[in-house]
Amino acid sequence: MTTLSAKNSSLWPRILTSIVLIPSALVAVYAGGWILGVWASAAGIAMAREWVKIVHREEAPGWRLALHAAAILGSQALLLADMPDMAMVCVLLMALIGNVYAQRLGERSVWTVMGIVFIAIPCLAFAQLRILEPFGFETLVWILCIVWATDSAAYLAGSALGGPKLAPLISPNKTWVGSVSGLAAGMVAGMALASAAGYSAEADYVLACAGVSVLTQCGDLAESFLKRTFGVKDASDLIPGHGGALDRLDGLIFATAGVAIFVEIAGFSPVALAVS
Repeated sequence: MTTLSAKNSSLWPRILTSIVLIPSALVAVYAGGWILGVWASAAGIAMAREWVKIVHREEAPGWRLALHAAAILGSQALLLADMPDMAMVCVLLMALIGNVYAQRLGERSVWTVMGIVFIAIPCLAFAQLRILEPFGFETLVWILCIVWATDSAAYLAGSALGGPKLAPLISPNKTWVGSVSGLAAGMVAGMALASAAGYSAEADYVLACAGVSVLTQCGDLAESFLKRTFGVKDASDLIPGHGGALDRLDGLIFATAGVAIFVEIAGFSPVALAVS
């Protein structure tokens, strides 16, 4: 009974918070432009603040967070100015500065560089996918729905059914039941979107949905590994029921990066697979 009560006490804040967060994300994606840039920047800086706190134990803002903010805000501004190549250069330049300065302080620079790249580039990719022609808006809605469905189903099924652990050395709470349920929910969400739009969910499209779902779970595991490495339970208590921004957006980071790489290589959005 105590365990069930604890799960319920965690579930309701998650539901109430999602009621606020999901519409805000969809509004930003629909609006695009500077509104999406502001949303992506706010999310990125919140994640950067938690990264610096977890990895470098810095409670007060310092030079690391300043570099994160410069990379995120600078790249978003350059993207809005229609200079996507310079936006990427901005991120890499801030990472280079962080590398040099950390080494001058006699510190390992890998975590500083990794943090800037890990957060700023997916934030940039998310905003850049919105301006993709065709299907920019549709691509972001597709990603968000699969990520949300995967996260929600994995949490609910894993909590309710338990079972063998997925990766006990990384995240003792994640189970195979939750993982498979999340994968199934992500695929169903993607197929439901295609059906609602009047398109057919062919095998390659369904495979793309599965890929985004798997990437979402990889992002969750990666963030769990980060917290376990540095002995932290939650990134922060910024979002009631969800922990911090990193806890909430870790899957979206990996999913966005994966889709952006696909678009760069293939030259079209995975959403087009349901249209062709």
